[in-house]
Amino acid sequence: MKGFITALRFLTVFRIGKPGREVEPKELARSMAWFPVIGALQGLILALAYLVLGSFLPESVALASLIPVLLLTNGALHLDGFADTIDGLAGGRDRDDILGIMRDSSVGAVGAAGVAILILLKFLSLHELPPGEKAWAIFLFPVFGRWAMVPLAAFAGYARPSGGLGAAFAGNTKWVLLKATLLALVIAAPFAAPFSILMLALLGVIIYMSSLYFKRKLGGVTGDVFGFHSEFAELLFLFGVNAAAVLR
Repeated sequence: MKGFITALRFLTVFRIGKPGREVEPKELARSMAWFPVIGALQGLILALAYLVLGSFLPESVALASLIPVLLLTNGALHLDGFADTIDGLAGGRDRDDILGIMRDSSVGAVGAAGVAILILLKFLSLHELPPGEKAWAIFLFPVFGRWAMVPLAAFAGYARPSGGLGAAFAGNTKWVLLKATLLALVIAAPFAAPFSILMLALLGVIIYMSSLYFKRKLGGVTGDVFGFHSEFAELLFLFGVNAAAVLR
């Protein structure tokens, strides 16, 4: 239960448990096993928001509103990392330059454009979901987004010489990855078991290839890179649901 509370406090704006308690890096690392469960909590909030908003708003407006609702639950933590990573990769000439740009708290034009494109694609993907699969896809896409950070932590070490927040997660154990994957499957299987297994496998391969790229480019990953992969995995999951519907 301690790991769940640690993950909840880290990934969301919900502050339960003892305030001001300092969390050890090892405790943070172990809490990654609970990341899919936190995603399920966020997915439940989204599903309820869709049910309520859809009762008095047009479908497109209700679906568009889910994006800021999700951002409110986590303080736009992952979206900030997505923007910083895009800025760094686009503007950096070498490893140190990229890491310096990513550390800068301001968002550049390329990062802002990347966020705008990401939000647009998420909205269109939500809007085009098949009616019979919309509810469970809305519930599950944050689950896969939070899970995506766990294999990245298992595949890559930390990029910076001095410890940052992401250092607690990078280079995590395969046991944490196994537990997180099993929890993600338990959550997703009642809704779409074969599809969920396929998406976890596909995302795992993509994240592994991406970890090789970041290890070559930066020497590892950072907290911003974790956020980038969480946002990207959410979008890929929604793409996958729509692609499966088209191919059937």
